[in-house]
Amino acid sequence: MTRCQRSWALSTLIALTVLVIAAPPAGASLARLRALGDGAAFLEDDANVLVWFASLVDYPDQVVLDLGHLDHDAPGSLNRSLTGTAGGLHARIDQAGRWGTVGLYAQEALPAGAPGGAISVLGARDWGRLVLGARAMFSSYFDGANSTDFYGYGQALYFHAYGLGVRCDLASGLYGDVAGEIVNVQGDASAEGLWLLPPQQTWTTWGARTRWFIGLNATTALVPVLDHRQDDRQFYSEILVAPADRHARRTAVGLGLNILPNADNLVVVSSELSWGRDLHNLLPGSATLWEYDAADFTYQDVHLRVGLETTVRPWLTVRGALQYWRLQHEQSTERGHTEPGPPDRWTSEQSIEVLVPITLGVGLHAGPFQADLVLNARWPETYGTVPFGPVSNQRGTYSGITLGYRF
Repeated sequence: MTRCQRSWALSTLIALTVLVIAAPPAGASLARLRALGDGAAFLEDDANVLVWFASLVDYPDQVVLDLGHLDHDAPGSLNRSLTGTAGGLHARIDQAGRWGTVGLYAQEALPAGAPGGAISVLGARDWGRLVLGARAMFSSYFDGANSTDFYGYGQALYFHAYGLGVRCDLASGLYGDVAGEIVNVQGDASAEGLWLLPPQQTWTTWGARTRWFIGLNATTALVPVLDHRQDDRQFYSEILVAPADRHARRTAVGLGLNILPNADNLVVVSSELSWGRDLHNLLPGSATLWEYDAADFTYQDVHLRVGLETTVRPWLTVRGALQYWRLQHEQSTERGHTEPGPPDRWTSEQSIEVLVPITLGVGLHAGPFQADLVLNARWPETYGTVPFGPVSNQRGTYSGITLGYRF
């Protein structure tokens, strides 16, 4: 039984939300979130435990395995990226759950520019109207080569993220989550005879977020969301082809509605505005093969979603979503920006792109087992460890499946 079903339960809306979203036959998984338009922050779902850490107590005693281009780091962490397979386990420390719930997740390697395979350890305990949760994530990334035909290079990075989360019930029909993490980045990089990024250890990458479920009536909940993350450290800039100081920011605000006309149907509507900046400045004393010593990337995105989920048979749930995504990006590079007056060399690129992806999904249920499948008209956009905006060339159809077992 989840915390929203206790004797001091919230409104009928919140109890119904938990019954429909968190328990079979509707199912709950990362594939389900993708099928409903990828608006994870606007829904209650067990795939959110790596973002809203305190929610772990609501989803004890289960095993999950994700296959395909899916990432357990749903929106709310620090970087948009794709992954391969992932698996996780949730278990109560004692049968009654008085000592809390623990979780363990493992992920396959992330793409270039993000950490390699990651391991996460989680824990959460209910203290009445407050639930406290925590997460520790350990990840690494290495890339290097050497040859008589070209210069040798190498880059090693280690990411250790530590996060805390709180879930609180303020009144009947009103509860919310607050969560955040700080990331310890360690590593170095070099290219023989060309450039050197000195060894570093920083604690300047972090993220914070909050969301609230506000019951408007017995069938509708309003969900406002605020998410901010930033990254300040030295790294190898692929744009400048040299070590650089990085100053990156991303902020997102959103508003969603969960509408449950009955126990077999769910409608999710959400809108989200995000904006950010990623500034690279060439490190003093560094040489570059390129013609520029500064790069500035800014963006503003508008994302609208409408998702529908309906149970057509006790063993079958179908889902779908239509999204509207407007991406406005600008990238500029400069040389001589530290000198008085205008730069002596510069470039600037702007783009506005509109995407209308359609997503379809299905959930199959048999006792404690469940399988959720998703087919999407473009690559998923999720988060890992370094903030940047959606990339316009991430197109194409992707599919994934989540297998789950509750014990």
